[in-house]
Amino acid sequence: MVKKRFVIACLFLLMTAVGKLQAQDQQAYYLAQAGAPNFHLSAITLLSEEPGKTKMIAYVEIVHDNLMFVRSARGFEANYEVDFSLILGEAESGPRVTNKIWRSQVVTTSYDETNARDLYDISETEINVSPGTYTIVATLLDLESKRKSEASITIQVPSYEVAGMHLSDLVLCKHVKLAPDNVFEITPNVNHVVQNPNYPVPVFYEVYPEEAEELKVYYRVMDDRGEVVREDSKVIPAVLPITRDHITFSVLDLPYGYYVVELQIEADGQRALKGTHFRLRSISLPASINDMKDAVRQLRYIASNKEIKKMLNGTPDQMERMFRDFWDRRDPSENTKTNELMEEYYGRIQYCNEMFGSFRAGWETDMGEVYIRFGPPSEIERHPFEINYKPYEIWYYYDLRRRFIFVDEMGYGEYRRVSELWP
Repeated sequence: MVKKRFVIACLFLLMTAVGKLQAQDQQAYYLAQAGAPNFHLSAITLLSEEPGKTKMIAYVEIVHDNLMFVRSARGFEANYEVDFSLILGEAESGPRVTNKIWRSQVVTTSYDETNARDLYDISETEINVSPGTYTIVATLLDLESKRKSEASITIQVPSYEVAGMHLSDLVLCKHVKLAPDNVFEITPNVNHVVQNPNYPVPVFYEVYPEEAEELKVYYRVMDDRGEVVREDSKVIPAVLPITRDHITFSVLDLPYGYYVVELQIEADGQRALKGTHFRLRSISLPASINDMKDAVRQLRYIASNKEIKKMLNGTPDQMERMFRDFWDRRDPSENTKTNELMEEYYGRIQYCNEMFGSFRAGWETDMGEVYIRFGPPSEIERHPFEINYKPYEIWYYYDLRRRFIFVDEMGYGEYRRVSELWP
């Protein structure tokens, strides 16, 4: 059996801006956490052939590295199961419209491909539903490791049957191909992340014109400040009742970050507008890194002030190069595409932002610092409602023979550390 990297067993000397470690037993353990088979979930709506209904297609995407592969006669294979529920309304407790369960198998002949993060499997399901608001809940079970994870999204399902010209949801794609029978074959980009700027980004769409001979197509791409970084227009012939087409645009030389794509269709005085989004990032960086400057500032628990200041003072290209060099020197397994230590570090930062944030980002809080330095505690002792005491927690790290006491001094939910970080 090929065992996935569920454990990162690296001891790390943390030289920080707030002080140095005093002895070896004060070194921070980057303890391994069992990895759930994390996946991405998205859905689109299109015109349905069933009267009064709208076609919904839901996509599930999981990268090879998040599955457990086993040896087989064909090389290596992984198997997973998806439990899919469509719920009416925005609450998961609402009435269930439908439930589906399906299984998928992933086969590769190369061991390296079992750990790849740029290889993926996409499965989908199609449903005809009435217009309205729905919640999709999907649970993915890795049939080899028996681990599972859950994802949910809310989707507004419109009606494409009302009078006027309509534009379907935009489908951000990895690949779009026009087959010999004039049918578009698309590979959706389910997680809306673009990782290779050397290839143009395709977006597929459908137009439902009432009566038109041609359609004027205009699109623009905007960054997170609302500035237009790409735009173009064209005229295409209208095909009734459904016109299928796609646009492509280059992301070469664009900085990493978030972008919005807007597409506008005009015909005979009618107009339809839809939008979608994507994030441009490097494949070698953790998915939780959204901004390079923030990622550099978040190094303060393992880098010196001098190192951080030097990175921040550089140009964007210089900053990224120095950032990569910093982590390359600390890569525990140079023969893999992924820097497991960097993934673990920024995974902890993301967890802290979700769990401990209040007036400050979670990674900047006292609890966040301890969690990032030492990992998940062996045990947490919580005391939220004791007479004559303010709410407090005690975190125990048995392997390190340490404990940390946190007190909610102000009653606002931010617990401050009252015990020494280094004894």
